[in-house]
Amino acid sequence: MLLLPRSDEADGPGGYRRSIAALCVLLTAAVAPVAPALAAEGDTFSSARELEDPSLPQGAAQGAGETAAGEDSVAAAEAPAAYTVKIEGVDDSTVRSLLESSSQLVTLASKPPATQAALVRRIQGDFDRFRAVLRSEGYYDSLIDYRIDGQATPMAVTVMVDTGPTYRLQSYDVIFQGESEEEPRVPPPLSALGLRLDQRARAADVVGAEQRLLTTLADEAHPLADMTKREAIVDHNDRTMRVTVHIDPGPFTRFGPLAILGLETVREDYVRTLVPWQQGDPYDQRKVDAFRAKLIKAGLFTSVVIDRPDHLDENGELPMTLQLIEGKQRSVGVGAKYYTSEGPAGEVFWEHRNLFGRDEDLRITLELGQIRQQGTIDFTKPNWRRPDQDLLGEVKATRQTSEAFDEIGVSSVAKLRRPLSETWTGSIGTSLEWSQLKDQNGQNTSTLVGFPLEVYRDATDSLLDPRVGMRLRLEATPYLGWFDGAAHFLSGAAIVSGYQPLDRDKLYVLAGRAKIGSIVGQSRQDIPANKRFYAGGGDSVRGYEFQKIGPLDDDNDPIGGRSVVELNAELRAHVWGKFSLVPFVDGGNVYDPIYPDFSEELRWAAGIGARYDTVIGPVRFDIAFPINPPPENHDKFQFYISLGQAF
Repeated sequence: MLLLPRSDEADGPGGYRRSIAALCVLLTAAVAPVAPALAAEGDTFSSARELEDPSLPQGAAQGAGETAAGEDSVAAAEAPAAYTVKIEGVDDSTVRSLLESSSQLVTLASKPPATQAALVRRIQGDFDRFRAVLRSEGYYDSLIDYRIDGQATPMAVTVMVDTGPTYRLQSYDVIFQGESEEEPRVPPPLSALGLRLDQRARAADVVGAEQRLLTTLADEAHPLADMTKREAIVDHNDRTMRVTVHIDPGPFTRFGPLAILGLETVREDYVRTLVPWQQGDPYDQRKVDAFRAKLIKAGLFTSVVIDRPDHLDENGELPMTLQLIEGKQRSVGVGAKYYTSEGPAGEVFWEHRNLFGRDEDLRITLELGQIRQQGTIDFTKPNWRRPDQDLLGEVKATRQTSEAFDEIGVSSVAKLRRPLSETWTGSIGTSLEWSQLKDQNGQNTSTLVGFPLEVYRDATDSLLDPRVGMRLRLEATPYLGWFDGAAHFLSGAAIVSGYQPLDRDKLYVLAGRAKIGSIVGQSRQDIPANKRFYAGGGDSVRGYEFQKIGPLDDDNDPIGGRSVVELNAELRAHVWGKFSLVPFVDGGNVYDPIYPDFSEELRWAAGIGARYDTVIGPVRFDIAFPINPPPENHDKFQFYISLGQAF
């Protein structure tokens, strides 16, 4: 409903000039592919110039000076009216994009009309679409002209848009039906609805506010709330909009019985353990959304639909229905990489994601490389003993041959992992490791019991190719055991990475990573070689040989250290399609003391990389050149091919 008085005079300055007759219709239609217009076709929000006869191809209002020959002559053209199109006068890239996506001139440019007269009709057809877009973006007094350069080949069509002044949101009021005078319902603040007074009067924002308002009511046990009436008034004198919505909150609602459909191999009792409510609890849409997110995260289902009727049952509760479609629960995969200093390496894995019917995950991985050969069995039991607590187990056998040390060993670890917040996760566990090691000090056997602790924060937008956000990992493991005598030491590290987009579309991303680590409690020679810190290589400081940064023995073989620093910086530029160019700089060093000795210079390298995006992550190609290598470094560059970003 519109409450906008009109005068008997023609539209013009003074008083209210025009109404938005179809605001209610288009707002309730939500967001259209272009953007929701505030009025339907045929409304009266055109400027005085726009109200001139749109069938005339000539005249100041339509800007068609180049078509003065008239329709009779252009209709006689034998060839299709091929043309180019340009939209002028719109600086806002979002509005320009909306205009272009709504324009038949743009979308049908490859299919020119048969005559120039038909081209004129196509241009004029865009006018109403453009006005709808502009109104939806808060421009209610726009002017639109066009001109055709018939001398150009193909003809050049220019659409000139004057958006006019920006209209602002003056008020947004919510009226609840049937509210108690003693305890009136208080609507949420405008900030919670995504609005603020004096913002541009965009239709999408108004529609979004209505949806957020209904969602808030659903969070507060009113899922059957409904908007019964909307009033919008646009004042052309002060260029403002006032909006009033009337809401029927519906009855106070409680969760009813839950029916689960579509299960085949997943056990129903497991699915019910994930339900975050009990029958009879007050309805809360946030719990429904969290339940859906858990089921999707489990990776067992290709479809998760939670439905409810629009009325209460005979017990005054709202019954729920969960419809599931199970996906494939077994998979096989392979991977490969090649680093010049480490040689080729390949990996194959087999995974079962529902081993006993309750989302248990078993993964067997075999890695074969020039330096390391390793077999791993990983097992995950989700929701062990309590919701959101996972039991993790791993058994691993390793054989490694490098210039730093040779190793044959087996290890096992068991952990409990639990979310600490929306972005934080923590884990604690115990490990048992046995290794036979050979390094510059000879051959020794290491038997260690560890107690790994980890806190991890992930606030990025993607696991494999993050473009915004930050990650932080803090890890510490106390070790007790035997290595050529009693051994007891603490190994810890902090690793942080950040991703900052430089443009709105996240095509250019500045990425950085820093790592610092320390081992305390034993001298270097009393720490097993496979527990010391090393740097250099494709997953550390590119441009240097594997593990070759830091202390070396008389044969120029790395001996590791008790502290480490690594720094990485990249500019990830998506330059064309799925291809990206990535210039980068890496630096780092390893030190014998337990704290980094920054008086000793970092070893730096620089390089250029390329990325090709795939469904399983980007394929990485990097070439890196050492900047200040030690005299013992003889390689001029290193080359790396692998799957996934460097960090």
